[in-house]
Amino acid sequence: MNNRERFIRTLKFLPCDHPPIYPEPVWLTTLQTWRKQGLPENVTVAEYFGLEPLNFIYAGPQTGIFPPFQEQVIKEVDGWIIKIDRYGRTIRDYKHQTTMPEWLDFPVKTPADLKRLVEEKFSPDSLTARWPINWSEQVKTWQSDGKKRDYLLFLDGGCYYGILRNLSGVETASYLFYDAPSLVHELFERINFFCLEGIKRAARAGLEIDYLGFGEDIAFKTGALVSPALFRQFFFPRYQKVVTAAKEAGISLFVYDSDGCLLPLLKDLLESGIDCFWPCEVAAGMEPLVLRKKFGRRIKMLGGIDKRSLAKGQPAIRREIESKLPVIQEGGYIPRIDHSVSSDINLENYRFYLSFLQEKLAGG
Repeated sequence: MNNRERFIRTLKFLPCDHPPIYPEPVWLTTLQTWRKQGLPENVTVAEYFGLEPLNFIYAGPQTGIFPPFQEQVIKEVDGWIIKIDRYGRTIRDYKHQTTMPEWLDFPVKTPADLKRLVEEKFSPDSLTARWPINWSEQVKTWQSDGKKRDYLLFLDGGCYYGILRNLSGVETASYLFYDAPSLVHELFERINFFCLEGIKRAARAGLEIDYLGFGEDIAFKTGALVSPALFRQFFFPRYQKVVTAAKEAGISLFVYDSDGCLLPLLKDLLESGIDCFWPCEVAAGMEPLVLRKKFGRRIKMLGGIDKRSLAKGQPAIRREIESKLPVIQEGGYIPRIDHSVSSDINLENYRFYLSFLQEKLAGG
C-alpha cells in the first residue's frame, strides 16, 4: 500500500495499515538551523527521515489571475527585497528568512480597479490558453499509471476569497463586498466558470480525480474574515455548484485549505458538500477531537498536531500525539503539524515527533 492509497482510504474511513506519513513543509530558516544541528547538506528532510513522498499533481486549467502580472524587482538590499509579485502586489520580504511578506501596495484599491482586472485577467475567452499545452500528453501518462499510481490527481474548486484578498488586501476586500457586490459576484462567477470547465474536461478525458481542492485562507485566529451571511451570499452557491459537478464526475473527496478559525462557517461549508479541512490549527480552536465530536463522520481532517508542542520538547510532543489517538483510530483524519515546520522546532524534537507518531500509528 502506497501513500496515495493510504491518503484516500484514511479519509474515506476505509481499512488501512496506517494513515500516511509524508514530508511536511519546512521553513527555509528551519532548514538552515537543522543543517547546523546535524542535517547533512544535499540531503532532503524526506531522505534523512526515510519518509515516503506523496506527490500532488494538479490536472486542470489555471483558474486564477491570468496572465499573471510580470514579476519585477524594485529594490534589493543585503537582507531583503521589494518587488512586484504575480498578483501585482508590491511586497517587501526577507531574502534568506521565512516570514510573511509586508504588503506595501495592491492593484485593486477601488471598484473601478476591480472592474478593469476582472475584464483583463479573468476573461472567459482565455479558457483555452489556461490549459497546459501538453495536457493531452499528461492525460495519457496519468491513465497509463492507473489506480496504482503513487501520486494524487486533483482539480480546483476555487480560490474566491483568496484571489480577491490577494488583489486588494483584507481591508479593501471587506469594503468591496458592500460597495461593489455585483463586481465581486462577477469575479467569483468567472473563477467558478474556469473550475467547472476543468471538472468537465477531466471527466470527458476519463480521468480518475482523487479530490477537489479549495484554497481560501478565509479565517484568522479567532474567527472568519467574512460573516456567515456574506458566506452564504457569495461563496455557498459557487461551492455547491462545483461540488455537485464534481460528484457527477465521480469525485467524492473535497479538501478545503484555510488557516485560522473556521468554526463560524463550518456548518455551511459542510452543507455545501465540502467535507475535509486542512490544517486544523489548534491555536485557532480547530481541535480535531472537538470537531469530530461536534460533526461526527461528516467531517474529515488533515493536520491538527499543535506545532507549539513540538517547540516545547518531548513530553509535550508525546501528550499532543497521544491526545489525538481516538480520532486517528476512528479514521477520517491524517495527523500532521497544523501548518508548517517553524524555526522554533529543533531537529531533535522533530525527530522525536516523527518516531513517536510512527510508533503510535503502528499500534505501539
